[in-house]
Amino acid sequence: MIYACNIVVKSIFLPFDREKPMLQKILPAAGIVVFIMLSGTVSELSSIVLNIKSNLIILTGAFVCSMVSYPFRLFSDLFANIRKAFSGEKTDLDALIKQIEVLAAIRRRDGKLVLDQKSKKIDNSFLKMGIEMVADGFDRYTIFKTLERRYDNFLQARQSQADLINTFIKLMPVFGFVGTIIGLINVLSHMGSPELIGKGVATALLTTFYGLLYANIIFLPIAKKLAEKTKHDAMAVALIIEGVLDIADKTNAKAIGYRLRYCIGDYLQDDWTVGGKSRTQPIRLPRLHPHPEKQEPMAG
Repeated sequence: MIYACNIVVKSIFLPFDREKPMLQKILPAAGIVVFIMLSGTVSELSSIVLNIKSNLIILTGAFVCSMVSYPFRLFSDLFANIRKAFSGEKTDLDALIKQIEVLAAIRRRDGKLVLDQKSKKIDNSFLKMGIEMVADGFDRYTIFKTLERRYDNFLQARQSQADLINTFIKLMPVFGFVGTIIGLINVLSHMGSPELIGKGVATALLTTFYGLLYANIIFLPIAKKLAEKTKHDAMAVALIIEGVLDIADKTNAKAIGYRLRYCIGDYLQDDWTVGGKSRTQPIRLPRLHPHPEKQEPMAG
């Protein structure tokens, strides 16, 4: 009876699981459209000029303050990363592990010369650098420290992007309240004109509305999306480091694949980039340790 129930449940929900990438794109877009339709009545009650003024106060103030605080290149990197995050471009972890297995087999069977030739066809820059270091004969400790430093640089770059997004989230409501203050000043300076009082109150309320709207409906979901992408990319980089170190040690290709898949566990079982769900318990990736024989020299 339980087995039959499991078959029925799988037959119902499996099609939805296969269509998950498409649903991840359709549902957010549909939610945004519905929200715009529901909140459209707010902008209809005010003039186009007031809407433009309110948006300019918030967007101009937030972008100017952010551009003063951060380098311009960080903006271009952030926009490129946002495009990749929402377009669904993710590293296929299962394919990555298979690629590492193939490279490990080439290292054991054909040697460093063939491995160096194969490294030229690798698309992943992080994996390509590690394999090139193995083919060039670098020792395990040097490979580890080089990849670890690049991994730290990767995390620092993503942290800078996250800080920029969080700055936008903080500044949008702030400049919304700035617009509110401007509107109240206009109200107090035109107490004898009822029409100007109405416009000033409308400006005050609209800027607050748009500030909260931009912060919570646009930039906060973007920040969450980038955080998930960073977590996924960090997992891929950690797998590459572990795989490259095993290749340097001439570890058996199948053993490398088993260990890397076990490291993933069910960590990303709901992610469509993983070929199948592992039955192992979810665990953290093991800490990366240099070769025991290659320790850092002590400061004299």
